[in-house]
Amino acid sequence: MSHVLEHLRAALAEFYRIDRELGRGGMATVFLAQDLRHHRPVAIKVLDSELAALLGRDRFLFEIETAARLQHPHILPLLDSGATDGLLYYVMPYVEGESLRERLNRERQLPVDDALRLSGEIAGALDDAHHHGIVHRDIKPENILLSGGQAVVADFGIARAIHAAGGQKVTTKGTILGTPLYLSPEQARGSPDLDGRSDVYSLACVLYEMLAGQPPFTGPVDSVVHQHMSMEPRPVTAWRPAVPTAVGQALTKALAKAPADRFSTAGQFAEALSTSTSIEKQGGPVPTPSRWRTWMGRNRWSSWAAGGLGMAAVLVLTVLFLKPPFEPKVSEASVYYERGLHYLREEAETLQSLDDAIHMFYRALSADSSSALAWAGLGEAYWSRYDRFDRNKQASSRQEAERAVRRAFELDRSLPEAHNAKARGLIAQGNYREAKEELKKALEKKPGFDAAWANLGRVHQSLAEYAEGLAALKRAIQLNPTSFRHYISLGNFHLRTEEYSQAEMAYRKAASLKPESPIAWRNLGACLLYQGEAEKAAQALLQSLRIEENARSRTNLGIAYQYLQRYDQAAEQSRRATELEPNYAAHWGTLGDALTLLGREDEAREAYQTAARCGREKVAASPLDPLAHSALAVWCAKAGDLQSALSETARAREMGPDNSDILFSNALVRCIQGRDDEAFALLEKARKLGLGRAQVEHDPALIRLHQDPRFKRIIELTS
Repeated sequence: MSHVLEHLRAALAEFYRIDRELGRGGMATVFLAQDLRHHRPVAIKVLDSELAALLGRDRFLFEIETAARLQHPHILPLLDSGATDGLLYYVMPYVEGESLRERLNRERQLPVDDALRLSGEIAGALDDAHHHGIVHRDIKPENILLSGGQAVVADFGIARAIHAAGGQKVTTKGTILGTPLYLSPEQARGSPDLDGRSDVYSLACVLYEMLAGQPPFTGPVDSVVHQHMSMEPRPVTAWRPAVPTAVGQALTKALAKAPADRFSTAGQFAEALSTSTSIEKQGGPVPTPSRWRTWMGRNRWSSWAAGGLGMAAVLVLTVLFLKPPFEPKVSEASVYYERGLHYLREEAETLQSLDDAIHMFYRALSADSSSALAWAGLGEAYWSRYDRFDRNKQASSRQEAERAVRRAFELDRSLPEAHNAKARGLIAQGNYREAKEELKKALEKKPGFDAAWANLGRVHQSLAEYAEGLAALKRAIQLNPTSFRHYISLGNFHLRTEEYSQAEMAYRKAASLKPESPIAWRNLGACLLYQGEAEKAAQALLQSLRIEENARSRTNLGIAYQYLQRYDQAAEQSRRATELEPNYAAHWGTLGDALTLLGREDEAREAYQTAARCGREKVAASPLDPLAHSALAVWCAKAGDLQSALSETARAREMGPDNSDILFSNALVRCIQGRDDEAFALLEKARKLGLGRAQVEHDPALIRLHQDPRFKRIIELTS
């Protein structure tokens, strides 16, 4: 971009002094400049050369001139525009302050009064533009600047210019203009004829985010586009009880799928919001509470420049034109059930995704309370929530899961999905043998049930039945080759059997199917650790954390730094993991290992004691899980409680005597006891069964064995 800067400086030297780049994106770059004629700072936005060639000079500048006629206190004016040697640019005042995106990044949710005031100001700007025949087409937080606390809407007419000058060329290829998170349904369908009601919908999405802490719809781009066309968002009051009921009702109207069902003008929307707050102050119902979610963003100028889609910020997305989601022959319950399955099977990496799945299954049951499929899906979702997030809150998810599965069986005793949901609960409790029987029942009735095959592969793996596990996972992939989760499961399997190259291939395939998946990058990082590639592992884990903050990724990054002998950083990452997920034993255990290697024995002991406490809570929740008992044995031993460690080791071996992880835990306990011969025997057996080399090499409890010739021989063993 340096040649663009120099070119611009030379071409505009008579009128502007270009100081520096403010931000850059895929479609435009913004520069800070000084207006030499009027002695004021300005921002000059230069279109990407390919986009400029697509639009054409004359038509683009004509549309810019049209937009420049807008005069409104909440519209950022266009001061100048032009073309020089293929570069198209336009000039705006430089606004001191921040964008709405910056404020949302910092505060997540705005005070209700602030959100409503800003929405009223934005609506006023839109109403004025609409009266002049200009539709913005790209309303989003990045295009709303805050000057003196007031909203100023930027890039008015820019999306119109792109649409008018090049839109016909691109829409015939099945593309749309706009930003997915704030896209109106008619934009999502690629409609060439938009009016002000499209902007009303986008503004409603922005207001929803200001109040709820997240936009109405989230997920991968194609999923978000589909949701705008087919799904109803959760009421904003479900995320934020303090929002006046009438405001929620106004939002619902503004977010209607059909433009005819929305407010006719932005001014009407603003009036409804203003009226609703005055009514609510006189008293009104209080909706049920929930929670909010963080949405990450970027620097005001860089995201506005193009990365988010500003003018550039106008994203040109290729999408498939989808058929209307509500076909007459498809029941409402079936539609919601399928959406729930999508969140459960392909999006369930976070508590948010699982709650979305649960919400969809409840919507299905509201439409048809006798749907055994919806009850089974609800049970599976609650068991997943319990397994991953609620182990220490048994009265919530576990009871709901049991009730839902029980109801599914009452409605249909032979339903494969009910057997699969029951198996998911047994897996969550560590009862793998009974889970295997339930999954066999499911597959007898539905041989093409890929999710059941994937669960069966996991169960076989936990029981050290590796041949059967691999066959089950391959069958799941054969049935559903586009499921990134099946490849995650396959990678986990190969990681367990020390087939690192195959594991890496599976994780990379998962990442290619879903690049925004933090779990794919996190597990790839773990795989690289096992291969001794600690530096590469750290890079993969950092990529996972760039996508989403996650305690497990922090702990794995701590392990990577431990392997790189960067013990201070290892301790810092593990400590951050404990802050994010304070009841997860492994975070505290990993922190204890890092502190041990730093020589901070007292702090390490405290960390191990906390790990043991968390481990006991996990065992209480899953008493039949041998891995829970073996992990607890290690934390107890490292905390100095050898009696408890031996007791837990015995229980674990009774449940899974040939499991390599259990053997390794037993070996650690024996080493801490000083019974080295027994420790070596157990380590050798564990390595032959597939225990990773890195685990043996880097555990601080085994450091004193490193000088023994038997240690080198065990390290060099293959499974």
